[in-house]
Amino acid sequence: MRRKNSLYFVFLVFIILLLAYELFVSHGESYYYTSVCIALIGMAGFFFHFEKGKPNAILLTMIATLCALAIVSRIAFFFLPQVKPMAAIVILAGIAFGTEVGFVTGAVSAFVSNFYFGQGSWTPFQMFALGLIGALAGLLFAKKNCPTWQIVLYGFLSVLVLYGGIVDINTIYFTSHELTLPLVIGIYASALPFDLIFALSTAAFLAVLKKPLLKRIQRVQQKYRLIDKNL
Repeated sequence: MRRKNSLYFVFLVFIILLLAYELFVSHGESYYYTSVCIALIGMAGFFFHFEKGKPNAILLTMIATLCALAIVSRIAFFFLPQVKPMAAIVILAGIAFGTEVGFVTGAVSAFVSNFYFGQGSWTPFQMFALGLIGALAGLLFAKKNCPTWQIVLYGFLSVLVLYGGIVDINTIYFTSHELTLPLVIGIYASALPFDLIFALSTAAFLAVLKKPLLKRIQRVQQKYRLIDKNL
């Protein structure tokens, strides 16, 4: 467990260094390569979980399905800005399968869906933010029979604070290279209504999707023996 936590810490530091490089060295020009590296780091964490076993093809299929569902759900609601089920699905993926799957689902979903919405310097930050939300959901709620209201509250706060806080760092830097307190406050204040809508919609989708989606995932887990005591 100590080795596992140490590697997670190394992965986290590496991703933060990549984001710092994206901001201060490449100035957003290498966002595509940074995005690919973040996705690979997340997958490395996932496969590390299986280092003493064999990844089940059914489990990999389930993860691919959840990623596809998150991507399609974001595209399907394109006509409603900031009203997206994607974060809710990422959170439920983390709860169902654990920290590694939560991060992979979030990072990959943000990366692939941006081929539709547009890639840019914001993509690595969206990937990291969504991946972190999914990973923390797995850490906090996996293997626990938590009431729906706790998961809904987590979805609201994680999107409002973590997602908004991380993604808006990109906006702050590329608005001006001279960071001042009024600028930072102004950017976060202007982004707050959009972050609030995303957080509220995530909470609403979690309230609706939590029971039916987790129930169906648990059926697949039991049928194909995908339940992992280490998740």
